[in-house]
Amino acid sequence: MTDYVRPSYAELKARIETDLAAVPAVLREPLAAMWARATHGQHGYLSWILDQCSPLTCELERLYDWAALYGVDRLDATAAAGNALATGTAGTDLLADIEMRGQNGLDYKVLAAVELGAGSTAVSIRCQTAGSAGNLIAGQTLTLIDPVPGVNNTLMVAVGGLTGGAEQETVEAWRARVADEWRTMVTRGARSGKPDDYRFWARTAHPSVTTALVQPQALGLGTVIVRPICNALVNRLPTSAVINAVSAYLADIAPATADWSVVSPLVRPVNVTIDLLPGYDTTDNRNAIFAALSALVFAEVSESSLLALAEIDAAIATVTTQYTRIAPLADLAIAGGEVFVLQPVTWA
Repeated sequence: MTDYVRPSYAELKARIETDLAAVPAVLREPLAAMWARATHGQHGYLSWILDQCSPLTCELERLYDWAALYGVDRLDATAAAGNALATGTAGTDLLADIEMRGQNGLDYKVLAAVELGAGSTAVSIRCQTAGSAGNLIAGQTLTLIDPVPGVNNTLMVAVGGLTGGAEQETVEAWRARVADEWRTMVTRGARSGKPDDYRFWARTAHPSVTTALVQPQALGLGTVIVRPICNALVNRLPTSAVINAVSAYLADIAPATADWSVVSPLVRPVNVTIDLLPGYDTTDNRNAIFAALSALVFAEVSESSLLALAEIDAAIATVTTQYTRIAPLADLAIAGGEVFVLQPVTWA
């Protein structure tokens, strides 16, 4: 079976003019143009219908329909949350819903009332705006929008930072999950706790999760270790918010008999040293090589990943072949639970 190819207007017009060869030229050309326009629109509609027959090619509105059939909702953007440290007069209450503004210009709200102690008191807060912009690292400050008597106006983000903020799932990532679930339902009937199922569930739990390492029986019979990989986060490692989200999701959907746990992957550093030849050691080449190596490392997401020297050389060669690779000198293999993380490239 060949793929449907929509004929162009010019092709249709030429065909119709051939069919109307016996018609006088003064009528043949306008008639062919009219019918070609009409049939070109019909072919376009047929092409559109064909695209809607699969979640792989359908438009966004139809993708919602396909997703509803298989229970694969699109992941909404999530808001950053965590603890901030408040100081002030001991015994002063900092009430829930008090708002503060971060250095990023976004507003945050206190989730639960606390009573200040003698030193710093941890306050649970959440960003009012969903998305990765709400994530803050430890040590950054927030300022109370409306002063509270007895509470210092400036709060500091606690160790661990404010994390978990992520953008809405992209259409293509969502499309891939819908197709994955469709394929599973057709071939297996349901998800039962195989390694691929845990990877799918991890991706479904939080938009930051790219995939996950899954280690069955790692801690004994019936155990499963799930290690989410987040390519867009620092060192590809999940934050505590992501770990909590995956754990909460698995608690509802994983087989009741499974003894699972969710932890961060172990980092397997990828250290690359390159000597670019004179005339090729430019900022643009360095940036392009780092981008190519990053894409290569990001593609390694299995429990038995192997980063071959030939793959590293091939990635560098997409930018230039005028180089000498000084390190690594052997293929890189990961151990159980590890994920490759590219370190800053050393330029000799």
